Amino acid sequence: MASIRGRDDLLLGIGDDCAQVQVPTGQSLVFSMDTLVEGRHFPYDADPVDIGYRAVATCVSDLAAMGAKPAFFTLALTLPHSDPQWLAGLAQGMAELAEPIGLILVGGDTTKGPLTISLQVHGYVEHDQTPCRANAQVGDDIYVTGCLGDAAAAVAIVTGQTQVSSERFDYFYERFWRPSPRLIAGMALKRVVNAMMDISDGLAQDIQHILTASKVGANLDASRIPISYELRQWQPEQALNLALTGGDDYELCFTAEPSQAAEIALITQTLGLPCIKVGEVTTSGFTIQGYDGDVSGWQHF
Repeated sequence: MASIRGRDDLLLGIGDDCAQVQVPTGQSLVFSMDTLVEGRHFPYDADPVDIGYRAVATCVSDLAAMGAKPAFFTLALTLPHSDPQWLAGLAQGMAELAEPIGLILVGGDTTKGPLTISLQVHGYVEHDQTPCRANAQVGDDIYVTGCLGDAAAAVAIVTGQTQVSSERFDYFYERFWRPSPRLIAGMALKRVVNAMMDISDGLAQDIQHILTASKVGANLDASRIPISYELRQWQPEQALNLALTGGDDYELCFTAEPSQAAEIALITQTLGLPCIKVGEVTTSGFTIQGYDGDVSGWQHF
């Protein structure tokens, strides 16, 4: 995970005061940072392997939203005490995702304190193909990949507040701890979408970041929000609310001109990735037809 062998873009990695990077010609460097705090973003005494995987996945999802190819990351760890076995588990979980996608650890820092994990991920994207939030256009279709709400529903399971069957436990445990950042989809879709972001704080809240940046509105159709069979079976009355406001989905939400519908279908079907139109971009306002509940998602404070 920390070896730069075979990477022409990474001139210096771990071992010097700074890493040194040569950005490939024609590419821009994009980067994003996430912090995970024990008891706030993941349960106390969680498996370090799960923590490591989730830490990388949630941060890399931002690269997917920019259509970027993962390149490298830095890591800052605040630990209550030194535990080599725990650290080995964390590294194993991180490497489980980082290595297959070519994400190299090039530096970081450690200190003592409450368990906190901060990652900064970096990736490369073509100068003229960055799908910013501010590019949505009136008349665009609004799409969502995957299914929403599973991870939010899983919180009660992974924290031990709710007991469920082993089959249900396995499904929702995986959905919380092993999100799938849509990297390949993001890289393929960036040439046909206008605006794109990942869904981390709930669709109803996150879509409004695009609307604000683009100075437009939106109309969503609640009946088209993608919800898994497992969630509908387990929590039929709460499923829609969880899908709209729960967060931790790490799916893509994007807007595109209606003329791109066939190309979007070809890309997502080739990848075997569920993707559905859930609404349209309008001149102003924000409505969700068929839903009159709360639209506030994950609150950071």
